[in-house]
Amino acid sequence: MARKPQRAQRWTLLKVATLAGLGNKVAYEARDRGVLHPDVLSPSDALPLLTFDALRRVSWPRENYARNTPTRFRLWESLAIEQSRIELETVDRRTGLYVHPAGAELAVLPSHHVVTSLQLVESDTPHLYLPLGQWAQQILEALENFEVGLQVTAPDTGDGAA
Repeated sequence: MARKPQRAQRWTLLKVATLAGLGNKVAYEARDRGVLHPDVLSPSDALPLLTFDALRRVSWPRENYARNTPTRFRLWESLAIEQSRIELETVDRRTGLYVHPAGAELAVLPSHHVVTSLQLVESDTPHLYLPLGQWAQQILEALENFEVGLQVTAPDTGDGAA
């Protein structure tokens, strides 16, 4: 008996948002700001979506923006989001992204994490660490559940809340 070829699953903004454990409002905002392109979505777009969500409320010292002004991407935001565009299967669990006012540094090896964080601390540069490897592992686990039709849970933010 011939087996029917499986149709490729089409990914939507809502599916990617669910996979990332985020609300659809965040996905629509990411689409409107050019982070996600609805015609070419894949599960790997959950990482840039999580990065976008983590950075959209960040304001560095001496950076003042009124809430009612139109928001545009700052250079460091764009650089961080582009650095987070990684295929889920290739992300090492130790991968992290150090975001700072001048850009973003992707670190995988423990030595690179140490050097990057020390350089930022020594230069008194404010920064934010995003655990891309941990997020990727949680997304891959959620993707397995998603494919079997189970409820997807939000990735752990690391705050210890149960």
